[in-house]
Amino acid sequence: MVSEAPGWEQTIGMYYYLSDSPGVGDRIKQCPEDFVVEEINELGQASVLLLRGQKAPMDPEGSGEFLWVVMEKRDWATVDAVNRVARILKIPTKYVGFAGTKDKTALTAQWISLRGVKWRDLKSIQLKDMAFHTPVYMRGRLRLGHLVANRFTIRIRGVRGTIPNIRRFPNYFAHQRFGSYRFVSHIVGRHILRGEWEDAVRTYLTYVSPYEPPETREARERLQAEWGEWKDALTYFPRRLRPERTILSALARGKSYEASLRSLHPRMFSLFIHAYQSYLFNTILSYRLEHGVREEKGDILLKDVPTALIPGYRAKIAGGVQGEIERSVLEDEEVDLESFRRFKRFGADGGRRKILEMARDFSVRGDTVSFVLEKGSYATALLREIMKPERPDGFVFTLPRDVD
Repeated sequence: MVSEAPGWEQTIGMYYYLSDSPGVGDRIKQCPEDFVVEEINELGQASVLLLRGQKAPMDPEGSGEFLWVVMEKRDWATVDAVNRVARILKIPTKYVGFAGTKDKTALTAQWISLRGVKWRDLKSIQLKDMAFHTPVYMRGRLRLGHLVANRFTIRIRGVRGTIPNIRRFPNYFAHQRFGSYRFVSHIVGRHILRGEWEDAVRTYLTYVSPYEPPETREARERLQAEWGEWKDALTYFPRRLRPERTILSALARGKSYEASLRSLHPRMFSLFIHAYQSYLFNTILSYRLEHGVREEKGDILLKDVPTALIPGYRAKIAGGVQGEIERSVLEDEEVDLESFRRFKRFGADGGRRKILEMARDFSVRGDTVSFVLEKGSYATALLREIMKPERPDGFVFTLPRDVD
């Protein structure tokens, strides 16, 4: 029996919980140590050791052009960390491989590979809240396919009652897929897919969240009232809103709405497309939860688990009830799968994803849970089943001090 999720989650297609147990909620990620992520790949688990004051292997093994090492970091985004390391070593960023990004507000350990770099040069790097260990020389670079799973150790603050032993959960694309303070990426993606470029730009620049700092909220509201005054907007849009300022700068130079949005880094632009695909998947999954999750005739299975559609130009619609759900959502959203072909270079081919996921090695100690998830699944998709958070602040993000 499913139970209804709060309105703030329904805006990103997450309408239900699979469990009906009372939430133990309150907050996660109040500090990086509350959220520990340790990557698992073919070389084993990348463990957080040095940043906890423990010893770690420091003697290199193997042979080959590529140096694989464990990178530990505290409160670093993976891309920012990789860019900084590449800059210090004076190598192209593309020479640094990694199997997946990790949460920023967290204590994490993951494998990275570096082409043509010696261990003695890497270990000499001194960066705050970053460390390296377990060097292994390999013949090939680290790629996305090498990721097997992630181990999470997460503290839930303000626990009410006993943390339930919930291991099975709906395999939603979780909240961080859609933004942080503003769940806006999928809305922008919808406009892009429809060719509504001005609406896409207007949404990204002026959509206001009640959880934003007053400075950014006021800038967006002012631009709503002064739409088209791009040069003026550059004088009051906070500098930390770098993507917004990139778009405004392009508009100020006379670029079209489409060209201005495409002036963002391709990785950033692709996030809008992927967010909309994720929203559609979440909505389809929510309807399937209403119907029931047992295997039915027409289901397309992955590892013996029914799947739901990730819309894209190569995606295959299921048969039976699942196919009816998928067609219904696509019709409601007026989506033609072929329309994703225009964004082929951004990975808009689509596919299928399990409707349910299962955590392994689940354990509870006091207010801390530990578990292992296969690659592609989100820890917060499991945690929401356990916590039943009523608001995004404290769960998705920690409010800045100047926000009410």
